[in-house]
Amino acid sequence: MDRKEQVSKQGIAEFHSLKTERLPRFPVVFVNPMGVESICGAEDLQHVERYDGTLGVTKEFVDAHQAPVGQLQWNDDLASKYTHPGNFSGIRSNSGTLISDDLFLTVGHCFDQQQDGWAVPRINGTNNPISSQEIAKNMKVNFNYQVDSSNTPKPVQSFAVLELIEYLLGGLNFAIVRLDGKPGQIFGHTKIAKTDAKLNDMLCIIQHPNGGMKQVEAGPVTFLQDGDERIGFNSIDTLPGTSGAG
Repeated sequence: MDRKEQVSKQGIAEFHSLKTERLPRFPVVFVNPMGVESICGAEDLQHVERYDGTLGVTKEFVDAHQAPVGQLQWNDDLASKYTHPGNFSGIRSNSGTLISDDLFLTVGHCFDQQQDGWAVPRINGTNNPISSQEIAKNMKVNFNYQVDSSNTPKPVQSFAVLELIEYLLGGLNFAIVRLDGKPGQIFGHTKIAKTDAKLNDMLCIIQHPNGGMKQVEAGPVTFLQDGDERIGFNSIDTLPGTSGAG
């Protein structure tokens, strides 16, 4: 049985639309926007530099778009800064994409003060959670967290989050953070799409599933509806940690 997924139109860096022959329309069941990641049928995620071109986009396409995708990770020094540091220290969080030399687009809920099953650090001397802005400053973004074509891990380069620029604007689950060191000059950046994907266009999601090394999945758009801010698909595998991927 197919598992169904949904993403926000504004919530990813670029839909990487590729024209394909018209495909049959599949029914899509939408679920709560939080925690919707799942495996759709057989799991067929592939490491970006070992991708064989069988998921619906070319190897060249993945090669051209994977470098700006990075992974948010909490710093591991929370206990040295906070009396009550919570339980996020060192945790690999979500995926995201560089959209300029120093701006990184990701999911908004990773900067929430309240997160189910998790506790962010508390303001010293209180039981109040630190602000979303301070949460962001306790994170970094890892690039090159992936294996090369011979399955050897590559050297990771990490860049500190300097500030939270945009967060849940208009009630949409996205955020933009500014990174130190202008990593876009090293890894490039992805342009924001000016138009939305169309029915049967191919979607490509480059992601860090389960906090692991960078992988790719792809599949067609199977549902669009006027007035609905979601795009539906039913063949793209996603897992916790995928949120924010471009």
